[in-house]
Amino acid sequence: MERDIVYNTARRYQRFSGKPRALALVGDESDNLHYHIVQIGKGGLSFRYLGKKLNYSEISKISLYHEDQLIVDSIPVKPIADFLIRENYFVSVRCHCVCFKELASEQRQTLDNFIQNYTVA
Repeated sequence: MERDIVYNTARRYQRFSGKPRALALVGDESDNLHYHIVQIGKGGLSFRYLGKKLNYSEISKISLYHEDQLIVDSIPVKPIADFLIRENYFVSVRCHCVCFKELASEQRQTLDNFIQNYTVA
């Protein structure tokens, strides 16, 4: 029996590719690494990282940086997906996706500024 499957490719928010050195910090500054932003929009972002799969329960907020400059601090997030991009003998390359929870008005403004200045269409 054949079924027609229709996929909705329309997204609520447009996504943009992160420029080089557009980074996401998961959690607190203390001992966490900055990850490269793959795509970002007003609704969420994805970032790539090396190594073993991140623990979903540990990701509740993300801060956005360009190089070493903090642009948006402590955005509340909800993890959506994590998948393997590439695996070789030395290290795995993974992608993690999150959606943004409710943002304060200042966070929304600085997120818009980050998207405008540190991404490409």
